[in-house]
Amino acid sequence: MAGSNSYKLDPGPLEPSVLTQQLTHRSRDIWDGSGDMILNTRKSDGSFWKCNRPAIDRSLITSLVERWRPETHTFHFRTGEATITLQDIEVLYGLPVNGAPVLGIETTRTIGDWQNICQRLLGFVLSLWDFSSSFLKVSALKAHMLSEPQLSDMATQEIVNQKARCYMFWMIAGTMMADTSSSYLKLMYLPMLEDVNAIGSYSWGSATLAYLYHFLCKSSQSIQNEIAGFLPLLQFIWKPYTDDLIESLPDYCRAGRDMWRVRVPIFCWDMVEVHLSDRVMRQFGLQQVISIPFLFDSTHFRHDRRGRPNTNWELEHAQWLPFWNE
Repeated sequence: MAGSNSYKLDPGPLEPSVLTQQLTHRSRDIWDGSGDMILNTRKSDGSFWKCNRPAIDRSLITSLVERWRPETHTFHFRTGEATITLQDIEVLYGLPVNGAPVLGIETTRTIGDWQNICQRLLGFVLSLWDFSSSFLKVSALKAHMLSEPQLSDMATQEIVNQKARCYMFWMIAGTMMADTSSSYLKLMYLPMLEDVNAIGSYSWGSATLAYLYHFLCKSSQSIQNEIAGFLPLLQFIWKPYTDDLIESLPDYCRAGRDMWRVRVPIFCWDMVEVHLSDRVMRQFGLQQVISIPFLFDSTHFRHDRRGRPNTNWELEHAQWLPFWNE
């Protein structure tokens, strides 16, 4: 009996060469009996989108985060690994996965600069109080949209474009790439919408996935109590899409099918994550094999854009961009 009392079960991993971040992972808190916190889920859409979207199940999201590993960008289940892929992004939501990465220059701008940009691109005047540094209050954009719900029959093409930018900006900064503030929109995406004919040339799908990966990695740490990103992507049934289903989809939901199984870094401004589809081949109806390690910093999610004025993120990520451009 004395021998059995001294035995202590090791929760693992027994071989730490892959899962190197266990000491700071929230699953360790659960093992120690202190990990009972349900994560707060964040979005910044001001409850404007009322299109029968599914409610976010915070308990489900928390359970998934507890199984997410930033070292592999996959959920570790008893049945094996699974993840959200570029295929899911395009098939479920029609977001383009092929195209230029969503990167830009962290230009230092005053609130006056942002006022001028918003007036020119969005078509309405904002007060100084509607801004906080490089963020716009979601309530200000919502008020404008509700004040002019429909375009006039006499609307010019410029006014049509401005209204379209309002919707796209709100969707991008408030839903697809919402942060944890809940009440502000990141203005850094707005200049990318200036040329309406070029907006579709960006890989918004891979950027949305990189953003979600980033917050999954961040919230998997024991000290975190919230998560943001496009969380509806976590609430669907993981099983291979049939060929008949894929062929029945609109062209824009399968235009990037050559990208669905690539093993490649993905980008969203300051964030670089990695799409390791070779770890989840069963999701594509294929046999799983042992994947080749991808040399990537497993603590990447600890870095962000704070304190990085005038940073050119395309140059900052130069070592990873050739993998995307191949």
